[in-house]
Amino acid sequence: MSQHGVKKNFTPPKPRKPSGLLGGLTFSRLTLTIVIANLIGMTILLLGSLGMTQYRDGLIAAKLEGVRAQAQVIADIMAQVAADDTNCDAIDPLEATCQVNLREDAVNLVFSRVWDSFEGRVRVFKAPEDFTNLKIDNANTLLLEDVVLRKDAFDTTTLPDIEDDSLSFGKVWRNIQHSIIQHWPSGNFQRSAAARTLEKELEEAFAVSPIAKQRGISSVRYNEEGELVASVSVPIRKVQAVYGVVTAEIGGIQGLIDDARSAILPFFALALIATFLSSLLLTAAIAQPIRQLAIAADSVREGIAVAGRVRIPDFSTRKDEIGELSASLRAMTIAIYARIEAIESFAADVSHELKNPLTSIRSAAETLAIAKTPEAQEKLMDVIQKDVARMDRLITDISNASRLDAELARETREFLNVEQLLRDIADMYRATRKDGQAELQLDNPDLWPASNLLGSPSALGQVFRNVIDNAISFSPADSIVRIRMELEKQDDDTRILRVIIEDEGPGIPPENLESIFKRFYTQRPSGTAFGNNSGLGLAISRQIVESHGGRIWAENIAESGGARFQIELPLRL
Repeated sequence: MSQHGVKKNFTPPKPRKPSGLLGGLTFSRLTLTIVIANLIGMTILLLGSLGMTQYRDGLIAAKLEGVRAQAQVIADIMAQVAADDTNCDAIDPLEATCQVNLREDAVNLVFSRVWDSFEGRVRVFKAPEDFTNLKIDNANTLLLEDVVLRKDAFDTTTLPDIEDDSLSFGKVWRNIQHSIIQHWPSGNFQRSAAARTLEKELEEAFAVSPIAKQRGISSVRYNEEGELVASVSVPIRKVQAVYGVVTAEIGGIQGLIDDARSAILPFFALALIATFLSSLLLTAAIAQPIRQLAIAADSVREGIAVAGRVRIPDFSTRKDEIGELSASLRAMTIAIYARIEAIESFAADVSHELKNPLTSIRSAAETLAIAKTPEAQEKLMDVIQKDVARMDRLITDISNASRLDAELARETREFLNVEQLLRDIADMYRATRKDGQAELQLDNPDLWPASNLLGSPSALGQVFRNVIDNAISFSPADSIVRIRMELEKQDDDTRILRVIIEDEGPGIPPENLESIFKRFYTQRPSGTAFGNNSGLGLAISRQIVESHGGRIWAENIAESGGARFQIELPLRL
């Protein structure tokens, strides 16, 4: 095999070696891609679920509404019962506030009642003396009352069973849940809650307008114990005078969020397991077959190098792209092996065909040295010249045949008129016809159909010339070789152009009607010249016709004798 065009530093890729996994599966880049793609979706789901922004905001809004209603009720009661406005007459009635106070005994009396429907922490703050530059540094300086209200119910907590120190699956899972929930970042929400203070809330509550849409100021902040609470501060207002502020807060927000997250985690764990199993399934269904095909393809390459034969795994029963890929690779491999066998057979046939004239030349040359008469020497020289001409013809035809595949692949096809091509070929044969040679005749060319064919003019011209040359070589002297053309419409509306070439020769033995299209077939009837044909013309013709999607065959003419060649080509209109 020629090495032209091959890089000297080319190194074949190393064969893929499978690495073990469950059930014989192998890790690969495609497997990793499948796993990562599945985990990305699961990760997004986990982030969205554990973030629980919508659930958290809805929970906080509900808590704030409940606390707001509770704080407003208490503030209204305080305004009616505990408000002390005896000093308000001394203040300009146009002022926004009066120097008023809350009676502590009345405040205590209010909280001595039983509040069955209230819960949480409630604090009452008195009004500051100066509202002009309101700034509260310590809320405890204004604190009048601090109580914790509970519903009329007992809180019960089930203590866990006494367990040993050994690790169990349940304990490990609970530890994992606790670690994830405790260390899960809350982002801006947590930072804004940490920046919020009770003093800031009180300042805003004292300064709130009496005509505001909502009474009081609400916020989410951390209390003194570091617990996340929903807090609402409502001013105790009577007309426009502010007597103080009622602050109601309730916790348990973080616990509810953590409980909701804890409920989600088991489902996420199950989804993660399902994702892993689905990744394994996809690996077994996609990545593993592709890897097997790749390994088999490498084995084919290595097998070709060592003259072996490797089978591609057959997944053609699968009705998907893997099955199509397997079928394509198997077909490609079969075609490659067929081409290799054809090349090997072609090389063997070439060696055999070249050896015959060489043997004849060598024998004639050896005999020429001992030939005594001029007639014998002339006869031997004639044999040598004919064998040399035969070798030259063989080498030319072999060269054309070996280049045919590459030329057909590179050649640009175009629309051509087969009728005009046959007319030009007939004119050439008439112009070069020798005395006694069979005459080429076109049957009713004016009635031939239109023949717009997509193909290679030079290659199809070679087909027609090869068949015509074969017909002329078998035809008696001064006989006629006829050419006609027909158009046939198939059931699927495909139009087939048929070119028929007939001669008046002895015909073809029935058992050789197919053999004549094989390479180096040179069996000829008695009386015809030997060595004038290489046996490649018809083989080349069939190869060209099949590359155009057509077919060529031979048959005998029963009526008048002779042979008939038919060439069918699909038309492109």
